[in-house]
Amino acid sequence: MPDRDRRRRVLFAASDWPGHHFCMVPLAWAMQAAGHDVAVACPPGRAASLQAAGLIPAPVLSAVDMVTTARMFTYLAAVNGEQPGTMPLHPYTGRPVRGLAEFDVVAELPAFQERSHEMLRRSFDGMVAFARAWRPDLVLHDLTAPEGALAAELLHVPSVYHPPGLFGTAETEPGVDLGDGDPSGSFPRYGLPRWNTGHVRYVVDPSPATIRPPHTDALFMGVRYIPYNGAGGIPEDLSRPSDRPRVCVLWGRSAAFDDTGLPALRSALEAVLDQGAEVLLATSGEQHDVAARLPPRIRVVHDLPLRLLLAHSRALIHHGSVNALLTAAALGVPQLALPRTADTEVVSARMTATGAVRSLPVRKADPGEVGAAVAELLADGPHRQAAGELRTVIAAQPSPAELVRPLELLAARGGLDKAGLDAARGNSPR
Repeated sequence: MPDRDRRRRVLFAASDWPGHHFCMVPLAWAMQAAGHDVAVACPPGRAASLQAAGLIPAPVLSAVDMVTTARMFTYLAAVNGEQPGTMPLHPYTGRPVRGLAEFDVVAELPAFQERSHEMLRRSFDGMVAFARAWRPDLVLHDLTAPEGALAAELLHVPSVYHPPGLFGTAETEPGVDLGDGDPSGSFPRYGLPRWNTGHVRYVVDPSPATIRPPHTDALFMGVRYIPYNGAGGIPEDLSRPSDRPRVCVLWGRSAAFDDTGLPALRSALEAVLDQGAEVLLATSGEQHDVAARLPPRIRVVHDLPLRLLLAHSRALIHHGSVNALLTAAALGVPQLALPRTADTEVVSARMTATGAVRSLPVRKADPGEVGAAVAELLADGPHRQAAGELRTVIAAQPSPAELVRPLELLAARGGLDKAGLDAARGNSPR
C-alpha cells in the first residue's frame, strides 16, 4: 500500500468561538469517513458539542473569555470618546452602566490582559503536550486556534489554516487584520518566531469562489461551504412551510458585547411584522434578556441549528457573522446583515458584492432604511435571484471529500504544491 494511503492521525484545533470551528466539522467528517483517526483539541466547554457532531474531542485547550474581552475594549473606546452617544455594558456583569465612572477600565485592563495571556499560555502548553503524546501526521486549526500551528511546528508536521470563510491571510482592514496572532508570546517560549497569519503555508478556504479574500502566497485549497451550526433537530411545525412568509432572525453571541444593535434589530423586526410575515427569532440559551426587549408577536426558539430553520424561511436577518452569511448563501436565502463590530462590517460588505446580501451597519442605519431593506428582501426581486445564483456558485465548489486526497498527500510528503493539489483532485480546474 502506498504510504499516502495509510491510516493517518489528523488533529484539528478548535477555539472557543463556535462560528470559528463549525466550518471545520464537515472536513473532519470527510477525513474520518476516509478511515483516518481524527481528534479535535478544544476547550472543555466545546467538548460536548463536538462529541454531538460525531467527533472525538480532546479538551486540552483553555478558553479566553472573548465576550468579556470585547466588552473591555468597547468600554475603553467609550472612555476614549470613540463611541459617542452609546453607553457600554459593564465588562464583567454585562449590565448597562449609568456612567463611565462606574468601572475603571484603564486600571483594570492590564491585569485582565495578563490573566488572559496566562490562560493562553496554558492553552498552548496543553496543545503541545497532547500533540507530543498523540503524534498527529497533520494539524488543521481554526481562525483563533494557533495552538495547532505551534504543535505542528514542534512535531515537524504540516499545519493547515482553516478560517471560516471571508477572512484572508493578508488582511489589512481593521477587524479582519488579526495582527499579532501570539499575544502571549508562546511561540518564542518554544524557541520559534512569534506567529501571525503571514506564516501560514496552507489554507483551506470555504469562501464563495466569487469572493476570495486577500491571501498570501500560501497554497490555496478552496472548498465548498457545508452549513453546520451544531447538532439537533427542530420542532415538527418548523420543518414545513408556513402559511405566511417566514423570516428567521439570528442575533448571535456577539450581542452580549453591547446594546448598540438593538434599535436596528427592533426596526427590522417591526418592518417584518408590518409586511405580515412570521418572525422566528433564533437565540442561544444565554440570550433570554435580548428577546425580552424586542417586539411581541415573535416566536423565540433556542439553540436550534440555523441550517434547518432556513429550509422554509424566505429571508434571514442577522448580526453579520460568517457562519450566518455563508449558511444562508449556501441555501440560497436572501439576507439583511446588521453588523455591529468591525469584523462583521467587513465580511458583510464583501458579501454585498454578490447581490444576495444587504448590509446596514447598526451605528449608521435608520429605521426607514432598515424597513426598506426588509421589504426588498421579501419581494421576488434581484436579491432573491442573486441568492439563487450564489447558491449555485457554492454548490459547484469542491466538496470536503475532494480535499481528503490532497491532505493525505500533504501528510505523507510533508509538503504540497499547486501541481500536486491539482493532480490529487483529478486534474480538476477547481
